Amino acid sequence: MTGDGELVLGIDLATAGARLLAVDVASGRVQASVEAPLPPPVVPAPGHLEQRPVYAEVVRALLRAATASLGARAAGVRALSVTATSGSVVAADAHGVPTGVALLYADQRGAALATRLSATTGHRVGAASTLARLAWLAGPDAAAPVPGRVYLHVPDVVVADLTGRLVTDTSHALKAGVDAAGLQWPGELLAAAAVPLTALPELVGPGTVVGVVRTDVARDVGLPPGVRVVAGMTDGCTAQLAAGAVAPGSSVGVLGTTLVLKGVSPTEVTGFAGAVYSHRAPDGSWWPGGASNTGAGVLAVDGGVPDLAAADAAADAAGPSRWTGYPLSGTGERFPFARPDATAFLLPPPGARTAHPTPHERHRTWLDGVAFVERLGLERLAELGVGSADHRVVGGGTRSRVWTTVRASVLGRPVTRPAEPSSAFGAALLAASACSGTALTATAVRLVRPAEVVEPDPRQTGALEEGYRRLLAELHRRGWLDDRSG
Repeated sequence: MTGDGELVLGIDLATAGARLLAVDVASGRVQASVEAPLPPPVVPAPGHLEQRPVYAEVVRALLRAATASLGARAAGVRALSVTATSGSVVAADAHGVPTGVALLYADQRGAALATRLSATTGHRVGAASTLARLAWLAGPDAAAPVPGRVYLHVPDVVVADLTGRLVTDTSHALKAGVDAAGLQWPGELLAAAAVPLTALPELVGPGTVVGVVRTDVARDVGLPPGVRVVAGMTDGCTAQLAAGAVAPGSSVGVLGTTLVLKGVSPTEVTGFAGAVYSHRAPDGSWWPGGASNTGAGVLAVDGGVPDLAAADAAADAAGPSRWTGYPLSGTGERFPFARPDATAFLLPPPGARTAHPTPHERHRTWLDGVAFVERLGLERLAELGVGSADHRVVGGGTRSRVWTTVRASVLGRPVTRPAEPSSAFGAALLAASACSGTALTATAVRLVRPAEVVEPDPRQTGALEEGYRRLLAELHRRGWLDDRSG
């Protein structure tokens, strides 16, 4: 059980930077917040995306800053958990210290191996899948072999540094094809990829206490003895937890550079040619959903607009766009349909005299378009039996009240924005649940506070409904929208 003054830490390792929150276990209020940049990702060749793996060093620096900020309250820290984007992997030595660069989630240097694996095993292995990166790391094109080499996900590097244990959770490892319920690596696929099981860490479920912070590390960063380290979940899942969307009938839209949609189900749910997959939660439920390549990143395409706040105000004044578009900043879409050749498109309004919108028209079109994708994603989940009566919104996109109103208006129902919508907060809730022995759902109900409920704007709903129907018609015309759920 937890007592007054006790704290938990949530650590989020995003692509560009790391963030740590210290959260009061009794109230759910943030007591300290510190951030630090991570090395910029590098593209050394087409299809490559890598980063210097300084994660352990950065987290130690965050811990020192947090404990200094907390002062005497740092003695109340009881547990911590780490979250990151899924699929980023790095080769390390037997102690978990990286021996090369981290291959990030979009790295495709294993594309040829993925094609070969798909052909030989009959399993669909994507060019940017975790398994393809593992195959490349284990193959002859990688750096010279290191005795005792292991392959870790980004949070595992931090956990190894803090506890001395090599372990990974099924959430971060999901896209390597693991059996999340049985805690099993995919032996057949790994054998075909020439990745030895001995080079992979132990699998545990999210929310498992995997150890305590080592005495020397605790002394170095200012933590008290015995701080428990709790296995995390991916940043999309911890954002879902931060939103409080952990009970059946609830869903979350995480709008950052990309858009992630997730719901809750008592059973595992997959569908639409792999566009929908499920993470297993600590309570045994499943969180099905998918990650779209659309999102706030599209607003910066072709230079975007010079002033986002002014563009939002103009978009609000203009109302729903007469243009219709599917917003992608690059090639390929993962959800609500899997289409590697998909690219953005803009359809001019009937009778338009120009084929090019103004920057402000395009801005409003993208606001509407991302909201349309959110609605389509929720409808696709509903087709698989994952309904939503309570939709929560988190992520950087929620800073735009105009955009959040557009999203509510497209959905035709209110959306709830939580007071602390960060993935780091969700990681802290995982730690709180584990160290208190309280069910995750009960922990979320107790500690997640709503900041506001945003209602649909009735002045916009009719025109947005027309725009959505026009987008669906175009997706069907292009053959992108497969109606088969299997």
